[in-house]
Amino acid sequence: MPLLKSRRIKSMNQFPLLVLAVSLTASLASSQEIRPLDWSKIEGGASDDELVNLCATVLEHTQKDIGRDWLDKVADTPDVDGLLDFARIDGRSKKRRRRAIEDCIRPVTTSCRTLALAIRGGVYDEAQAGASVAEIESLFPLVLRSLAKDHVVHGGIGKETWGDSWQSAMWAGQLAQAAWIFWDQLAPEDRELVTAVLIHESNRFLDVPPPTSDKKSTVDTKGEENFWNASCLFTTATMLGGHPNEAVWREQAIVYLLNAVATPHDLKSDTIVDGKPVSERLRGYCITEDYAVGNHGAYPHPGYTAASYLDNRTILFCTLAGVQPPEACLYNAVPIYRMFVDHAWSSPPSLHPGGTIYRPEGDIYWPIEKEKERAGRYYIWFKQDVMAATYGLDTSCSTKADEWARRHGQYIVDALTGKPTPIPLEAYHKGAFFKNALTAYLIRVLYAQGNLSAPPSYNTNP
Repeated sequence: MPLLKSRRIKSMNQFPLLVLAVSLTASLASSQEIRPLDWSKIEGGASDDELVNLCATVLEHTQKDIGRDWLDKVADTPDVDGLLDFARIDGRSKKRRRRAIEDCIRPVTTSCRTLALAIRGGVYDEAQAGASVAEIESLFPLVLRSLAKDHVVHGGIGKETWGDSWQSAMWAGQLAQAAWIFWDQLAPEDRELVTAVLIHESNRFLDVPPPTSDKKSTVDTKGEENFWNASCLFTTATMLGGHPNEAVWREQAIVYLLNAVATPHDLKSDTIVDGKPVSERLRGYCITEDYAVGNHGAYPHPGYTAASYLDNRTILFCTLAGVQPPEACLYNAVPIYRMFVDHAWSSPPSLHPGGTIYRPEGDIYWPIEKEKERAGRYYIWFKQDVMAATYGLDTSCSTKADEWARRHGQYIVDALTGKPTPIPLEAYHKGAFFKNALTAYLIRVLYAQGNLSAPPSYNTNP
């Protein structure tokens, strides 16, 4: 392992916080009560549960060097006055700045949350991951401080800042979740920096209606954008207990999530979700009447469909924080999952031979020409299978979710152990497989121990 650079930690200056009128100032944010996460709910695991064990097997095979890679990234990041300049994009075209910033910030906030969850969840293996818990924890405050300080609300630390952009709410939510997990190890000024970023990014959406794609849902859904913005709002409302905006953030999160998963027939639905008829919160829809979405000009796109529903981390953090998850988290999850299992796509217009996305042998039918390699993203299929089995989304499916989880999970293990599989794992990146299996594992342990707080799963189209 390369020698880590010496990092000098400087005291942080306070910067004015630019927020909407309904929010508190930064000084008040620093004293904001944070709901504690109860990790005793997952203690002991659940070794008698088959799906818990299957998730654990996937985790065992996908965490090699994840700790070492994180330490290497920290060591290679330029130092600016004792902080880490993750947002450095020297040499990139200004036209590509948005993607360049995404490539800088998103992987780091994601890996921070993943490592924090793995450590607190008791599944981080130092020998496999290539770094000790002590090494990671010693640098964690500096990394979180640097990411927060580089946000626009704090003025940045180098030439570039991040925030107020297309995906920045997602990154802010991930940053806050990582900090929340290790809240007791952060200094008050670091807590204030992270909290200010989270409040700023959430308040951006308070007076902004969610985008919808309606008839364009077959070519460019807005579902995944609404989904990640809702996740940020849910994180803020759940984490900041008693904040004056708590109810407002939660309500706007529900609005964004329902618009992400709504179909045309929901526009007139009187189904009561989180206290109101669904139709009262909708501006439009982002999923077609066949419970699928299109993106990048192609329909149906299985990958983006899977990315537009099942807000698992909201359910996870709500459960650990002792807050009932919103019912919107599983709205339309039953028919969307059933689409993968039982909806037969005709050929033409779909590619030959047509049929269901989930094939009996366990491989994936990709009904479009674009991005066919994404059929090998088995971490997506495996995670939604475990969640469908856990939440009871498969009651009307011809083959139950636990069986699909066994098939898809085994493909992951086979591929990682050198055995032949019908299709290769697409652009294997251990972080993606580990991250998704980790969330599935933690939720399944909560379920097996009787501690999971899950909303009802609405079957809006039996």
